[in-house]
Amino acid sequence: MRFSTHAAPKPSSPSIDAALSDATGLSFAARSICGPVRAVNEDRAVAIDRGDAVALVIADGMGGHAHGREAAELVVRCCAEAVQARRRTAWCDVLARGITEAHAQVRRAAQHHGVDGMGATVAAAIAERRPSATPILHWAHAGDSRVYLWRGRTLVRLTDDHSSVAQLVHAGHLSDDEAFDHPDSNIVQRAVGQPRPFEPELHTALPLDHGDAVLVCSDGLHGALRDRAIAAVVDGATRADALCQQLIDAALDADSHDNVSVACLIVPPRPRAQRRRPTRANARRSDARTSAPSAEALAR
Repeated sequence: MRFSTHAAPKPSSPSIDAALSDATGLSFAARSICGPVRAVNEDRAVAIDRGDAVALVIADGMGGHAHGREAAELVVRCCAEAVQARRRTAWCDVLARGITEAHAQVRRAAQHHGVDGMGATVAAAIAERRPSATPILHWAHAGDSRVYLWRGRTLVRLTDDHSSVAQLVHAGHLSDDEAFDHPDSNIVQRAVGQPRPFEPELHTALPLDHGDAVLVCSDGLHGALRDRAIAAVVDGATRADALCQQLIDAALDADSHDNVSVACLIVPPRPRAQRRRPTRANARRSDARTSAPSAEALAR
């Protein structure tokens, strides 16, 4: 599938879908803007707080202005309904249920409209709250919308794009820098609404740490900013709503022509009373814990 590239000009105007924080200091927000050369914003972004968990969902629609927007709305709505309806189901299963239901609804909508190529990429993350402990992260995606983790001043990509260019990178035929500017970077191989059988990619049960940040975004962000540039913006962030806007501003400053959607969650630093004075022994252990983690290590 390929994203549409209509070029009717329209000024970008940010809209905040959520900008919230809870009593424990957990900060979360979602924001989406229409790109400077797009007529319609086909992205959707939402942050949902249901008390025992916070969900972040990004959907990037494709299939033309109206159909892409409808597909993205269906994805966000189905995921939000699955989150709100959850009782005792595992959170990973909740993500799977919401995304697969969205797939069925997008397929029905495409048949109703008589169009091909109607669909959406999706990335979603759920931070499950725990009493007297930091949250546990569960996440899912399809396509090239991404989930990142910021930990120990290192940005780790938790998702692998479902795209032909990503396959070339994995096979060693392209470097990450070469992939960034590749002309086929907008062709995805898995998306909600695709005509062939579909399953989202699911990951579960990663404990978050004090000072961590979770970033969910569409390709409007990571297509304009390399990971190191995203990391430079995330570094030092304390409020999710401000971070969302700063990332969008950075993408626009980098001449992003796409819609840009970002959802963020920030775990507050460890309370001062709980911080232990470092000794030589535990400093060495701390250095080992905060060395640059890999996505594979974090997902174990």
